[in-house]
Amino acid sequence: MDNKIRSIGTVQNLDKNGYIINNLSLDNIQQEYAIILDDVLAFYKYHFKTNIHSIYLKGSVAKGMAIHHISDLDTIGISYSEITKENLKVREPFWIEMNNKYPYLNGIEMYFESLDNVMSSKELQFLIQSQCICIHGKNLRNEIPKFGIGEWAYSHSNYIEEAMRKVETRLKEENTEQYLKETCSWIMKGIVRLGFELVMKEEQCFTRDLYPCYELFSKHYPSKSDEMKEALRLAIFPTTDKDYMMKVIHSLKPLLIREVKKRI
Repeated sequence: MDNKIRSIGTVQNLDKNGYIINNLSLDNIQQEYAIILDDVLAFYKYHFKTNIHSIYLKGSVAKGMAIHHISDLDTIGISYSEITKENLKVREPFWIEMNNKYPYLNGIEMYFESLDNVMSSKELQFLIQSQCICIHGKNLRNEIPKFGIGEWAYSHSNYIEEAMRKVETRLKEENTEQYLKETCSWIMKGIVRLGFELVMKEEQCFTRDLYPCYELFSKHYPSKSDEMKEALRLAIFPTTDKDYMMKVIHSLKPLLIREVKKRI
């Protein structure tokens, strides 16, 4: 696997009423990921049975843009009642099994929310309506409101300053390779996506895809394009070098914080 940044990703345009258009289709899922999805659905149905209301797919696999050894399979299960931590323990051995069976897969996300939580949370409704496709059960997208470029589209603007502080603190305490890489990827993805949120109103579109986020940020902030490209690279190919991680964060932090306070 090379460390080349690929120009992959799309933006979601707005319809005539200003709502974000969700064009996801099951027909777009690449065959090598569709067979993994069959195993994941079978796992959901076997272990959680009648408690499953619906299951959703999001991310690069849902868009038909998955990249071997980089993309994970990102799912959300909506349950009729809360699923206990004890019940969720069955996920980890399944993840290991799937990663061994499909070596090109970069992990599986199996996130759960109860139906009550979804129906009372605009944040979760925004996620399902704008970024997910229903792959099993009753499609909640037919029952929840549509969304435009409003409050819920700014999912990174409200937490990124606190997130940067937490990362700085935790990096002083944690040293395992896995933790460092996960932390690096997480915070850099947040930074790149926040960069797009700063220009989202001007561009009148929505995306969480990393390359378009970087590209559109750079269009409006060309003097910080190189620094944001490095954040993009670390989001995809994370480092364990704490000092370098913080150097990249600090190169963008003043601008991002200032512009968030000004624009949002």
